[in-house]
Order: sequence, then C-alpha cells, then structure tokens
Amino acid sequence: MIKDEFGGWKFDLDEREALTDILKDKFDSKQIDTFLIMLEFICSQMKIWNEDLLSVKDVKLYLAPILKSIKKTTDYLSLLEKEQLAKGIPFGFPHFLGSDPHPEDKRRSRSYVDSISKSAEASRISLEELEALIEKQLQEWKMPPNRPTADSHSFVFDMARRYHQIFVKMPTTTKEGTFYQVVASVYKLVGLPSESPDRALTIATDNLKKQLNIFKYRKSQSAVKQGVNKVKK
Repeated sequence: MIKDEFGGWKFDLDEREALTDILKDKFDSKQIDTFLIMLEFICSQMKIWNEDLLSVKDVKLYLAPILKSIKKTTDYLSLLEKEQLAKGIPFGFPHFLGSDPHPEDKRRSRSYVDSISKSAEASRISLEELEALIEKQLQEWKMPPNRPTADSHSFVFDMARRYHQIFVKMPTTTKEGTFYQVVASVYKLVGLPSESPDRALTIATDNLKKQLNIFKYRKSQSAVKQGVNKVKK
C-alpha cells in the first residue's frame, strides 16, 4: 500500500489488480469496485494502527511541554488564589491606617481581590482536572491493546461484513475460497504477521453469523408485532 494525499493509505495499481483477479470470476465489476473501496478503507485503518500509531515515547514527548505549561500556570493561579502576586508579595493595594481614599478609587476594593482569588481557584481546579485526565490517558497509552494478530480489532470481521453486504454471499473459511484468498492477500498488504489467517477467519465468520441471526430474529419479531397490531385494529 502507498500513502494517499490525505495521510492515509491506498492500494497501488498492482495490488488493486491482484485483488480484482481474485474476485472477477465470481462477481461483476461494479460489485468488485464497491468492495475494493470499502476494503481499501478497512486496510488503511489497520495500516495506520499497525505502522503509524505513535509510540509511548513520542506521546510523552508531545505531552511534556503541555504538562509543564499547566503546572506553571497552576502555580501562578495558586498564588493569586492566596492573594499574592509572588511568594510573600500581596496582590492589591494596602489600605493604610488613616487614609481616606477617593470614592471612585477601586484599587483597594475588597470585592475585586475576592473575585480574582475565586476565579483563580476555579481555574486552578479545572487545570488540575485536565492534567489528571492527560496523565490518565498517558497511562492508558503505556498499556495499549495487543497488536493485531488474529481478529482482536475486528479487521477480518469488517471485511467479512462488507463481503456479505456487497456480494450477498456468506464468506467461507476454506483455503480454496475467494474470501480466504482476499484475506490472505490483505494480510501481506497491511504488514500483518505472515501467520495463517484461519483462526481470524473462523472468529470473523462465526461473529458475522451470530450478527445476522440476531438481525433475522429482530426482523421476525417486528413482523409478528406488526401482525398483532393489525389484528387489534
């Protein structure tokens, strides 16, 4: 696969032609074109996951200046919250004993200082919550899901579902079958381990059958309900 203009991945001409050759004896060209569009998108997503996903080191590198900035800002907000411009330096003008300020002189207004202190407190709390969320996400990044080996990311299931939708044919797990050949070819295109796709195919087709059975049951129940409603009328 090659990079497209949007930063994703797409089939090159040889890859597209090879996949078309697998499908052309079974399906018409319009169906094949539609399926390859969907297959290319599915493969692009897996390729991004498998190759373009940032490492923990990269993520920490990007987050470091953000977390540093948040920490510095919360330190300043904490000072304002305590009515200080800096440690030991009070915020606002002191009210000297015996002074008689002008009624319009707001510099010594207690309400101004109180408002700034409360606003600083609310901002500090929000930033600390944001910092905690970022730290939590970083911890999640350190323990990512297993890299795709069988069908841990529904990769083959997505292909099987589109195969069934577009060709109106249930994908099979036989090595001589069209779907098996498509999956085996795609494994190589996206750079997955050169293991046999048998287990992934079994998981995917079993899940697809379960999903179709659920849809079929819901449809029959809906039909029964509509029939009952007609009888009542």
